[in-house]
Amino acid sequence: MRILLLTDNFVPEINSPALRAYEHAKRWVAAGEDVTVLTSIPNFPTGRPLPPYRNRPYQREIIEGITVVRVWTWLAANRGILWRSLDFLSFAGSSFVAGMFQDADVIVATSPQLLTGLSGRWLAALKRRPWVFEVRDLWPDSIVAVGMMRENFFIRALHRLEQQFYRHATRIVAVSDGIRDRLVARGVPAEKVAVVPNGVDLRRIAAAASPESLRDALNVRGKFVVGYVGTHGMAQGLEVVVRAAQGLSRAEIHFLLVGEGARRQPVMALAHALQLDNITFVGLVPLALAAEHLRLCDAVLIPLKRTDQIEITIPGKIFEAAALGKPMIVSAEGASADLVQRYGAGLVVPPEDPEALASAIMRLRNDSELREKLRQGGLALARDFDRERLADAMLEQIRLAAGAAAMPDR
Repeated sequence: MRILLLTDNFVPEINSPALRAYEHAKRWVAAGEDVTVLTSIPNFPTGRPLPPYRNRPYQREIIEGITVVRVWTWLAANRGILWRSLDFLSFAGSSFVAGMFQDADVIVATSPQLLTGLSGRWLAALKRRPWVFEVRDLWPDSIVAVGMMRENFFIRALHRLEQQFYRHATRIVAVSDGIRDRLVARGVPAEKVAVVPNGVDLRRIAAAASPESLRDALNVRGKFVVGYVGTHGMAQGLEVVVRAAQGLSRAEIHFLLVGEGARRQPVMALAHALQLDNITFVGLVPLALAAEHLRLCDAVLIPLKRTDQIEITIPGKIFEAAALGKPMIVSAEGASADLVQRYGAGLVVPPEDPEALASAIMRLRNDSELREKLRQGGLALARDFDRERLADAMLEQIRLAAGAAAMPDR
């Protein structure tokens, strides 16, 4: 079967959509499928091409058996509405044009940027092929939820487009039960929607290097290190971490924030204004080095802002930390908090509450038995969310879509 996967993000980018697409596609190739990925130049979240890539109209490469076709897009940093909208719209157009020349038996379009679905639908109609819409985030709801935009004509137009995608897609795959439930509540037939959650490549995580040299480079030897590794965006609300660090400035606790994003500069400015010397900011790092920074941490933070999307959100960072056996402090409510509590993999505190976050950090620092208990819970969670098994589940949904389209009554 020839699978054409449309995704705005792909390795060497290291955000959750890029890793999910890559690790799924790699598994599908191993299962004997012919996989072509249509994507953009690696640039997330800075909007600048990662060396040695350049923003050209068409580039083709092979990554672990996956045919990767990269197209030109209007590059924009992960901040602001206008330039990001141009980025998303240009990818829809460029991927559609490039996709016209790719053979496919089934097309898979993945969010979180909704307009990838536009290209998927167009290509499916042009080629008369089934298509699967993978819903990783409820756009445009999440745009409004984090305060990037208010309800307006543009948001209403996106809602109408979103409903068209749900109606025309052969199959829909949500990444959480909460997203599936909201789709069904909006009138999407339940039998059309499956759930394939996020997970982690246990083999990749196991290969992460020892962080001893990194510990010395960051001057954190002998300290209890609390870390966050990921996008510094609006949905994370990392200001709460800085405020917690302020409350623990006299403890032998060091905070490590690794990554880039729309809120990185304001968060750094807050730490500077508070004259904190117990927090270190590290910019964007390659995938292997990101895992090394995670391995360095004694506890991992998973913060989320309180929005109407928090109930259905399960950050991919949870699975990465769990696979490394790192105790987590989840500053959230809903699905992510429930998951961590169910496995006993971390402590849960209210979102945007620096005092509660600081208290949980101190509790972990002072209780080695608790840390070991949470470590074991995390490892159990990671085993149940092994990416290989989940990639197989996604492949089954793709095969269902292909089979449904082949039925005579269709």
